Amino acid sequence: MSDFLDTNTAVQKYAELALQAKGDKSRMMNQWKDVLSDHGVTITEDINEDDILPKRIIGAIQDAIRSNSVFSQFHPVYNIQPGELVMEKAENTDGAWGHKTNAEKKLQQTTLVSRNIFPKAIYKLQRLDHMTYLKGGALVQWVLGELPRYVVNRVSQAILVGGVVNEDGTKFDAIYPIVGDELAKETQLKANWTGEDLKTALLTDVASIDSDNVTVFLSPKAWAALALAGDAWSVGMLTGNGLNLGGKLVKTFFLDDSHPYVMLDTNSYLVGFAGSGVETLSDFAITTNSEYIESRAYTAGSLMRAGIARYATVAQAGK
Repeated sequence: MSDFLDTNTAVQKYAELALQAKGDKSRMMNQWKDVLSDHGVTITEDINEDDILPKRIIGAIQDAIRSNSVFSQFHPVYNIQPGELVMEKAENTDGAWGHKTNAEKKLQQTTLVSRNIFPKAIYKLQRLDHMTYLKGGALVQWVLGELPRYVVNRVSQAILVGGVVNEDGTKFDAIYPIVGDELAKETQLKANWTGEDLKTALLTDVASIDSDNVTVFLSPKAWAALALAGDAWSVGMLTGNGLNLGGKLVKTFFLDDSHPYVMLDTNSYLVGFAGSGVETLSDFAITTNSEYIESRAYTAGSLMRAGIARYATVAQAGK
């Protein structure tokens, strides 16, 4: 492959063709292959289209994923297939039993939960005024940097607390939020909780999760309360030594005063994309005409184990 695909010029030319094509993918790809041929890139009949994308388009979208404090803690699966997940409804505290010859084996009753995993779209469709559209290179940089960020933010919100809605006001239900999930455990904090109350709850909940890889997502208020506690454990967690003390802390504005924290082993949460992830320009997510640009991700997600997540709920005043 030519070095052309690594250049900013390739990104801009690719974006210009995609915008001009107004969603006509076949036309756009033919024009793009002509551009590549002019720059010394050999195109064969069996070429994978992902191999002829400008590298900076792929990199910019991946940067949007890596820079998100919440989503970067998870391990997305790409090209996930629609299907069904089955898991136990509650933690199995018995585990497996040994067997003594001639003794009657002990029967254990298991209640299973079944969940459909069917990726649906979270998207950002942006209308641009005519003068903005004419800005060329500046527009390309905004599209690559900002539109994917909006999508990743919404996916992160959906994982932690939900509340993402479709354009008609109905609930986006392809991702099962941890807050309120029957597979997660709820911890109640009193209405006027203190930093000491928070620390006690965090320590108790971290210790109750059967994992050495716990990530704790904190609301801004909870983060500040922990910082003001000022003891060795709090300082250790806030300065990045939390893995030795029971957990990793991540501050996020997706959590508010009603839910100060969510914690889990992120390896036990399935988040998947139907495709290669967030699509912006790279999959011609451009609709109607050249002044509308869309970034989207077809995504689904769910906890895969009971008892691997905890979340805090603050009691209402007077209760």
